[in-house]
Amino acid sequence: MKTFAILALAVVVNQAAWAQTLPTRKAGLWEVSIRPEGAADTAVLKVLQCTDRATDALTLMSIAPGQENCGKPSVARLKEKGHRIRTACHVHEQRVDTVVELKGDLKSRYEGRLETRYPSMASQTPPPKVFEGRWLGECRAGMRPGDMLLPNGVTVNVVDDRRRAEERRDHHDHKGHKH
Repeated sequence: MKTFAILALAVVVNQAAWAQTLPTRKAGLWEVSIRPEGAADTAVLKVLQCTDRATDALTLMSIAPGQENCGKPSVARLKEKGHRIRTACHVHEQRVDTVVELKGDLKSRYEGRLETRYPSMASQTPPPKVFEGRWLGECRAGMRPGDMLLPNGVTVNVVDDRRRAEERRDHHDHKGHKH
């Protein structure tokens, strides 16, 4: 039980660092549409995200792959009332670099572009994606902050997922080896 408490604290501290760094959307239910850049609107995937101030940083970045074991994100303000967010993360000992350009008021709408690179596997780099978010109001009954309703109807919670990833990493690290 003590290990779980320490892990939960680590996740909360990591969330807090991200929350202090990243721009924050208005709390509530957001519909986020994402598609490969240049693709037809028929390629759009839509997710619903329930967010509050404490979970928004993780929820906002959840549309980008490989956001585990990350250092503190780098955030720069853009002249066009926006932000450029850079993350450097590691998944299965592979580095994942992500750049997100985000524009909008974050109260009712926003849009942007994300690019993910796998430096050690350049041929595996996916095409850039574009996205937009619009605020729908309060979260649906039964949803909790950090919940994300996927297009297939499955709900995941990005905070719980991050905690589980940290637990797995911590469990492996304490055995004297890393995976």
